[in-house]
Amino acid sequence: MSESEMGYRGSKSDILSPQPKEISVKEQRVDGSYFGFYPKLRCTLMGFERSYQVKIPSNQLNKKLFSTNTTTEAEISPWFLTGFIDAEGCFSIKIQQNVKLKTKWRVRPVFSITLHIKDLALLKSIKNNLGVGNISKSGEKAVMFAVDSIKEIPVIINHFDKYPLITQKLSDYLIFKQCFEIINQGNHLTERGLLEIIGLKSNLNLGLPVKLKEAFPAIDIKVTEVNKAEYKFKGIPNPLWVSGFTSGEGSFQVLARNRNSNELFARFSIHLHIRDLEVLKGISNFFKEKDEIKEKKVTLTEKSAQLQISKFSDINNIIIPFFNKHPILGMKSLDFIDFKKVCLILKTKDHLTSTLVYNQIIEIKSGMNLNRK
Repeated sequence: MSESEMGYRGSKSDILSPQPKEISVKEQRVDGSYFGFYPKLRCTLMGFERSYQVKIPSNQLNKKLFSTNTTTEAEISPWFLTGFIDAEGCFSIKIQQNVKLKTKWRVRPVFSITLHIKDLALLKSIKNNLGVGNISKSGEKAVMFAVDSIKEIPVIINHFDKYPLITQKLSDYLIFKQCFEIINQGNHLTERGLLEIIGLKSNLNLGLPVKLKEAFPAIDIKVTEVNKAEYKFKGIPNPLWVSGFTSGEGSFQVLARNRNSNELFARFSIHLHIRDLEVLKGISNFFKEKDEIKEKKVTLTEKSAQLQISKFSDINNIIIPFFNKHPILGMKSLDFIDFKKVCLILKTKDHLTSTLVYNQIIEIKSGMNLNRK
């Protein structure tokens, strides 16, 4: 599936898979976005309606089967949670055929977060802090936290009404909320209500699946244009939003300047779809201190924007102290710890003259991001 066919919000799939027809969830808590010397834009995974199998007993997690390096009972601040969901959350309306219903269609609101299984502990913390939802397997290497109960969805809505999303995902949330209000009033059980929800869904995430387009060819997709136009980036609301968003979208890397020397550098980066350029500029301005970090750190391609900070004084004096004060959560926190270890060594410059010290950095680097076990 090409970028042009995919949305840019919701959970991500691995665009580097050698078999593009098989969708696999990236180790997004482990590696952040994919960068390297040739950055590639991450795609959006929504999957099919049948992929959301939270209620199936065989997909419910047996807690004894999994272990992680992070605390399952971690307290998560509300703004951290909003930032993380701006990065990794997904708001969807599932519409499935059901001959037992008057309309012949079952409508279900679903809020979900899908992560690599290594971040099961983080999902447990999110579930415990919200007090709603279920965690289930999502393939061999992923787990999904989902809330789809009519009684529990108001908890999600109350959170985001109080601690609003600030990326383009806000548009998805507003449509999701509007659909839920129709469902909560029972109007989805009428033909008119169903058609209204389908019209709203056509502007949510990836739009309507083929099956629904064929079943409802005359749906008016103009229903939610007002909602889309309402979105405007209003700034970073709280430092903990940044740490939450970075826990989802950020990347801490150690890179070589060229292959023929021992010169290494540390880089903090965030890579987003071009539609969230203003958010990226906002993050850049948020870190700006006495004009040391400027908007010129944000670079553009045709469909993506990326913030890259690699000046060592910026890393050492601004980025590391900020995340020490407002911690990263999940497996990515281990990348940040290793990142700091490397920066302490880079500060001495001993790696330029000592093969032993250089190899020490390479060993740390080899266990970061995708290579972390």
